[in-house]
Amino acid sequence: MRPLVRFGLEHWIALAVIAATAVGLVRLLRREPRSAAVENVVRLGLAAFLLVGLLIALIDAIPLRGLDWIDILPLHFCDFAVLVAIVALATKRQAICELLYFWGLSGTVIAMLMPDVDRGFPDARCASFFALHGVVAVSAAVVAFGIGVRPRPGANWSVFLFTNLYAAVIAVIDWTARENFLYLRAKPSEPSILDVMGPWPWYILAADALAWVIFWALMIPFRERPADTKGA
Repeated sequence: MRPLVRFGLEHWIALAVIAATAVGLVRLLRREPRSAAVENVVRLGLAAFLLVGLLIALIDAIPLRGLDWIDILPLHFCDFAVLVAIVALATKRQAICELLYFWGLSGTVIAMLMPDVDRGFPDARCASFFALHGVVAVSAAVVAFGIGVRPRPGANWSVFLFTNLYAAVIAVIDWTARENFLYLRAKPSEPSILDVMGPWPWYILAADALAWVIFWALMIPFRERPADTKGA
């Protein structure tokens, strides 16, 4: 099976399909008059797709290393982000939707830009990677811009602090179980953005700083303009 060529034709096509799906669903949900039935179909359809996709990916991984407790827990960022997306889509709870928005449009998008996969399409694991990551990103856009669950002021700080707490817990698990979740012990084997951030542990600090910048930028569409505050 041939490898995936990063930023080759099939990579660009995958990214374009994901972006077009996000734009299309957001425009569908923002049409007037708004339809609760359409919203429910989109929300629950995306949630069902993610749930089934996650179960298939878990079953598919069994021949690689078997299945023990550490494989069932959502320790990989992608697995946790998928679960966050499912809960956000199903419940529309504010805090969960905020977490989905910042994670889905930061780490998930970066992962798709620099995918940690060694085979290209139509390999099942490559397709699963882009399907799960892509629908998480689409769900983040749908929840924030289509359904309208906007991040509250300061949500970027709350999610940033939670992300660091999550990483601290994963770091303990990595240390005790000799794993490498979140790439806290070593960089991925495939080329990634971490390669330009220096050696361990400096690339971890650089990645944390980058996350803060991206979270700050993601708040820009939802910041109040001076005219808005005057008219309030």
